[in-house]
Amino acid sequence: MDEDFRDLVIDKVCASPHRRVAPSYGFDIVPVMRHAWRAATLTAALRVTLLTSVIAPAYADALPASVLVACGLSLLCLLRLALLIHRGDREPQTDRKSVRRTQERQFRHRRRLQRILPRRKSEKSRALQRIGGIALGVVTAGLAIGLAHPHHATTALRVGASIVLICLAIGAIRQLQLNRILRAPTLRPAHLSPRQRVVDVQQRDVHAVYRRPRHSQDKEAADDDLNVFTLFGKESPFIGAGEIVYQWNPPMSVQLLRPVDDDDAPLHEREYLVPPFQAHELVEHLRDAVRLLNTDSHDVRLPAQVRDRVYVSETDVATNRSLLPLKLTDADLREIINTPGSRGHHFLEVTTPLEGAEYVATVLLHVSIRGRTLIISTAACVLAHTPRSFQRTAEFGQHGLVAVIWAAFRELSTLPRQVQSSWRIIRYLRALIKVTFLPPDLTSTPIPNVLIGSRVSIREQSAQAWSKVQLEKTDILGRMKTIEQRLLRAAGDFLLTKDVDASEFNNRALKIINSGIFNFGDNNTISNNAVGDAAQVGVPADPATGTDNPSDGGTP
Repeated sequence: MDEDFRDLVIDKVCASPHRRVAPSYGFDIVPVMRHAWRAATLTAALRVTLLTSVIAPAYADALPASVLVACGLSLLCLLRLALLIHRGDREPQTDRKSVRRTQERQFRHRRRLQRILPRRKSEKSRALQRIGGIALGVVTAGLAIGLAHPHHATTALRVGASIVLICLAIGAIRQLQLNRILRAPTLRPAHLSPRQRVVDVQQRDVHAVYRRPRHSQDKEAADDDLNVFTLFGKESPFIGAGEIVYQWNPPMSVQLLRPVDDDDAPLHEREYLVPPFQAHELVEHLRDAVRLLNTDSHDVRLPAQVRDRVYVSETDVATNRSLLPLKLTDADLREIINTPGSRGHHFLEVTTPLEGAEYVATVLLHVSIRGRTLIISTAACVLAHTPRSFQRTAEFGQHGLVAVIWAAFRELSTLPRQVQSSWRIIRYLRALIKVTFLPPDLTSTPIPNVLIGSRVSIREQSAQAWSKVQLEKTDILGRMKTIEQRLLRAAGDFLLTKDVDASEFNNRALKIINSGIFNFGDNNTISNNAVGDAAQVGVPADPATGTDNPSDGGTP
C-alpha cells in the first residue's frame, strides 16, 4: 500500500546485489520482497494502462481519440494541482530535518511544495485562477474535437471507462492480496528466486558489514553533535537492530587478580601473568546462562534468542575480503573473540521480541581480554512499532468483502495522482532490468570503488522513534535490564570458578545496575555535578546557611 516503502524494498534490497542486506530482527525479509514486487506490478499495470490509453489510439489512426483521452487525464492532473494549492497552507511546516530517512523525504517533499505553491492568499487565488483558465481551455478544446469527430469521442469515452474499470479491479485485487496475507499460515514462498536465496543467507549471516561515518575532513560530512552522549556517534554500527537506547559508557574494565585475604598485597603477587581463561570461554558461559531463560514455564518465561554477531567495517572488507568468509567455523569464531585487535568485532547478541515481534529489544555484549584486564561493554537497541498504516488490515472492517469494495473506489480516487506519477514506471523498468541482467550477488567478488556495507534496514526505517514510545517503554527496559543483570551475575560466577577476585567486578556491576549515569536514549540527564577548579555543587546563596551550620544538617 505504501509506495515509498515499496520502492525502498525494491531499490535497496531487490535490485541492489552490490550491497549486503542488513540483519533481520523479528521478521523475514524474503516475503516482504515478494509482496513488494506484487504491489509494484499492480501499480505498474495501472500506469502502463494510462500511457497506453494515450498512445494506442494514435497508432490505430484515431489521433482525435488520443487527444481527447489526453485532455481528460490532463484535467485530472489540474484537479489534483488545484487541491494541493487549496490545501497547501493547511499543511504543517517544519524547519527541522529529521534524522530518519522517511521523515527527510517528507521534508524535501514539503520544501518542493512550498516552492511551487504560493504563500499569500492573493497569490493563491491567482494560481487557482490560472489553473481554472487552463482547465477551461482544455475543456473547450476537448468539446471542439468531440463535436468535430463524434466517432472518436465515443472511442475516447470507451477508453475512459476501461481505465475506470481497470483502476477498480486493481484496487480490489490489492485488497484481496492483503486479505490473503492476513489469513495465510505462512508468508514465505515455497520456491525462492536466486536473489531471494542470497538475501535469505545474508539476513541470517553471523557477519554484518556496517558503514563507517564519513571522515571528519570530508567536505560532505556533517558536523558532529558534541552534545550526543554516546560511544558510537549519530550513526549506529548495529545496522538493523534499531535505535540505541542505552550503553555502558565507558566499558567495564576489571583486572584479573587472585583472591587474597590482604587487599593491600602488591600487584605483582596478585595478578595473573597468564590469564586464567580465554575470552571465548566467558562468552560460551554467558550464552548458556541466557539460554536457560527459555526453559521457564510459559507464564514467567522471557523469550530470548542468543546468537553470535561479528561486525566488520565495509572499508576493512574492501582491503581484505577474507574478513567475510563464506563459512565461519567455531574455531574461526573463537579466534575472533580471543583476538582483541581483530578487524571483526564480536558481540554476543540477545534478542527478545514483544507483541509478536512488533517490538524487538536486543542486548549486545562485547568481551575481550587485554593487558591482564577483562573488558566488557554492552549496548541495547530497540525496534519499535511500525506505522498504523502498516497494521490497518488487521483492524475491524479493514478486511473482507466490504473492504475490497472500499479499496476499489479508494484506488479510483487516487487516479489523478497516478496520472501525475506515470513517469515513475521508468523506475520499475530500471529495477526490472537490474534484477534480470545483474548477478544475484555482487558482494562476494571485489569491485573497484564499490563498498558493500549495508545502507538501510527496511524494518528500522519504518520503526517509531524511541522517544515516542509510551507504556511499552517500561516493559522493554525491564526485559533488557533482566538480561543485563543475568549476564553480569553469570560473569561474576564465572570469575569465581576461575579463581579470580570478583569483588571489584561485583561492585562495578552493582553500580551499573543501580546507576543512571549511562545513556538511556532520550534521557541523558546528569544532575548534581560540578566541573572545573574549586567547583561546588548545591552551594547556597547565603554563606551563613552553608554546610558548616549544624542546624541545617549540612544538606547540600
